[in-house]
Amino acid sequence: MTRRDLERLPLRALHPARNWSKADVLLAEWPPDSGRRVVVKDLKKRALWFRVLAGRYMLRREWRALRVLQGLAGVPRVVARPDADSLVIEYVEGTPLSDIARRRLPEGALERIESQLSALHARGVTHADLHRENILIGENGAVWFLDWATASVFPARRNAFKEWSFAEWRALDLRAIAKLKIFNARDALTEHDYALLEGGASPFYRAVKAVRRASDKLRGKEELPDKIEIALRELRGQRETGESESQS
Repeated sequence: MTRRDLERLPLRALHPARNWSKADVLLAEWPPDSGRRVVVKDLKKRALWFRVLAGRYMLRREWRALRVLQGLAGVPRVVARPDADSLVIEYVEGTPLSDIARRRLPEGALERIESQLSALHARGVTHADLHRENILIGENGAVWFLDWATASVFPARRNAFKEWSFAEWRALDLRAIAKLKIFNARDALTEHDYALLEGGASPFYRAVKAVRRASDKLRGKEELPDKIEIALRELRGQRETGESESQS
């Protein structure tokens, strides 16, 4: 598929770009009249300076990660790279976790999410943006990970810096799963999950969060209660109560 092919296709917006730094996400049929639906991520309408300095780099990251992960459960198949400003991948259907009430996840969903995350880490890939809108649950119970723009691919043989980077990004992925557990299945929380939530996953994550809080404070933005901290406080209370009862 080329840019010319892309411009000839009837395209329907799945959702417009959320802001000036996001690609338009479009639905198309490829090959034409095949009944095979694909998703087109297109940066063509973004400012040239942004595309050159950042947008094309993010699409390259996504393309590379998806190619490395082809064949793994939960990873959409790559279809084409029409040009530097676009990417075409398989369309997958499902319900985002954000549309599923807390504590109402389908049976086995968390186990599949953890298993699939472990498989992609085994290939040296981290996702780094596994929030509830980027995880789909299909009608047959299949789990899909979407939006790989922040993904990183690490070689099998890594120097000390690469090993440290991989550990940092991997910790962020694992913390995302721990967050799902604390709101959906607290009994499934392991001590490692608990430590990731308590400690903020990694020094890098804590630094980014501190900068974000400082920026919000300077702008006068109201600081909202941290839902994770509230849930952890409840969990600590339950643990302390349980320990007291077991000792009495």
